[in-house]
Amino acid sequence: MPRSTLAALRSDSSGGNGATNRTAPCAGCGSRQRARGSTLPARHRGGPPPVRDVARMTGPRDAAESEMPILDPPQRVSGMRVPDAEGWRLPGKPAGLAPDAEDAWRQTGFLLSDDIQLIEAAARLQLRLAVTGYTPAARTMTMAAYASLWSRTFSSLHDATSLVQRGAYQSALPLLRMAVEHIAAQAQLPDELDAFKAWAHSAYGHHAPTRSEEVGLGHYFAGEAIAADEHLRLIYRAASDLGRPNFGPTALFVAAEASHQRYPLMFDDAAFHLGWAQLILGWVLRLGAKQLHVAMHQREQFPAPQPLRDEVVAHVARVDAGLAEDGRCHLEEFVDDEARRRHLLVDFRRQPPDAAKRILL
Repeated sequence: MPRSTLAALRSDSSGGNGATNRTAPCAGCGSRQRARGSTLPARHRGGPPPVRDVARMTGPRDAAESEMPILDPPQRVSGMRVPDAEGWRLPGKPAGLAPDAEDAWRQTGFLLSDDIQLIEAAARLQLRLAVTGYTPAARTMTMAAYASLWSRTFSSLHDATSLVQRGAYQSALPLLRMAVEHIAAQAQLPDELDAFKAWAHSAYGHHAPTRSEEVGLGHYFAGEAIAADEHLRLIYRAASDLGRPNFGPTALFVAAEASHQRYPLMFDDAAFHLGWAQLILGWVLRLGAKQLHVAMHQREQFPAPQPLRDEVVAHVARVDAGLAEDGRCHLEEFVDDEARRRHLLVDFRRQPPDAAKRILL
């Protein structure tokens, strides 16, 4: 059985040989990290193999086939602006909210204040970790590759939180899926750093036919890291299925009181729903802990001092305790008699006095 995220963080926090950490399986993210500078066959990388235009920068024209290491990117990290951690807070209530959305904001702040405080605490820890990447020894394009993906995770999680606060539950789901992909991308990046280097060498050139600056797509998707981590896998599948135009989730969002006899449709429903709020904010908390876990593994890129690492471990323990509370809405995977993996919503209710439901999708 794999260790828990908390146990893995304790291991990372206690020090030890960085190379050993990079070559052992990561208990929290599931990726097997290799020592820096090693290469994988092109077919195992998250993006396409190096294009011919960069072969002259990597060695012979068949550099991809010969698996020669790709040189470090030509860019230098010329600046890194990170928000002040001590003053960081989630945005306040927007002006002009509809009555239902304003009530959702009020009830979320009252009933889920502990979640909001933990989300803000995780954000401040992330910012304190991220800023260590701009120390002279860590200020490399490898660090920038991690920090760039991390920045998108950070924004996605807190934009999703703001949507939940105003009752826009379904609108938060694509942002959570995006956050999962970017956390997994960081977890798998040690094995696929050559894909980033190849993109960096070919990016920002001139494309004569369109008279444009060619940044390039740099296709990269870390599916293995998602599949290998139980939390990332569950959230990714559920957020994807709930966010798509599937009929069951659509009915839960727009006709929450529907039954086999009636379908009371609420167009653009923004009324407070405790079940959705607990579920989605719980996912934000879980993904915030995962992001901290991944960052703690990158000692070379983010050389955080030991007291900060200890704070991260303590924070993850608080998150785990909060998510394990009885009566909290959560989602489980249920495998039926036909071996179909289905979503089971547990303790699903609109208001605290309502009877809890179990919803199978």
